[in-house]
Amino acid sequence: MLQRIWAHRHLLFSLIRRQYRLRYRQSFAGLAWALVPPLATLGAATVVFHKVIGIDTPGPYALFALSGLAPWTFFANSLIVGVPSVMNAHMMVTRLAFPRAVLPLSTVGTSLLDLAITSMTFVAFAYALGEGLPATAFWVPLLVLIEIALIVGVLLLASALNVFARDVGLAVPLVAQLWFFLTPVVYPLAEVPAALRGWYLANPMTGVVESFHRVLVNGQPPDFGLLLGAALGAAGVLVVGFWYFRTTERRFADVI
Repeated sequence: MLQRIWAHRHLLFSLIRRQYRLRYRQSFAGLAWALVPPLATLGAATVVFHKVIGIDTPGPYALFALSGLAPWTFFANSLIVGVPSVMNAHMMVTRLAFPRAVLPLSTVGTSLLDLAITSMTFVAFAYALGEGLPATAFWVPLLVLIEIALIVGVLLLASALNVFARDVGLAVPLVAQLWFFLTPVVYPLAEVPAALRGWYLANPMTGVVESFHRVLVNGQPPDFGLLLGAALGAAGVLVVGFWYFRTTERRFADVI
């Protein structure tokens, strides 16, 4: 399947460009809309978690929350758009011969552009607040690679399942919302009660987001035990997703 995807890489890049153009077509704000969800979530989190609950964070709360919202927005956007991608392209699936995996993968490429925009917002906030970027920021590319592996695995598995059970796609927004609150995105992992921390650590996104907090706000390298758990979880999901998508792909056109 990897060879077929590489052979159709031009189709993949064309789909990424097309999706981005369609998303902001006839929009006055254009790319600025990529900033609205994380900034709106930042505002709500500042009121609820920082002002009302009084959660303390290392460094300014805005930087802490944004350092978690950047990878989380990338993850959630990829799921919400990518899981129904095969079904949404049913005309292509039933009429053209191409590796169907390029459909969910193209949504990852589109969401990567959103990640870049959110990351630039974080940098702007960091320098505006007089903090700047710590030297440990060089860990970010590795963290993004681990997150991409996790996202691709989840998308391949869930988008294939959605072909056979449409409830999967309908449940994605709700699952993403619940997953957000069960991941230490806008609050530190240290605030999670010890009795629940084991469940949090079973979530690969916990290791990813907590690592972003450490390298961008704390100025510390990642917790390698936590990061290894996230990497192994991402690798496991990627293998399962790749296997399931490859074994069911040939049936997509018949079911759709």
